[in-house]
Amino acid sequence: MSDKTITELPDELRSVMRREVNRGLMVAFINDDLLNRAHLDVRTSTVLYDEGGVFELAIKELQLNSELSEALYMAGIRYFTKGI
Repeated sequence: MSDKTITELPDELRSVMRREVNRGLMVAFINDDLLNRAHLDVRTSTVLYDEGGVFELAIKELQLNSELSEALYMAGIRYFTKGI
């Protein structure tokens, strides 16, 4: 994959089991620094995933440009969704 863009999580990585695991990982991520992450919500935050569709990071909003997309790609992020 030479294109360094972050794309929406594909359907084949959206199983019910994977979604529940990712939800648990996101809740743990939020709770790990609750004072700074209390604004995040599993239903509405932008969720970032690795190549296998596993939760990596959640942020309030994501406005991708080519520079940010390449930086996220270099950090191992491949996919995003709005909420889990």
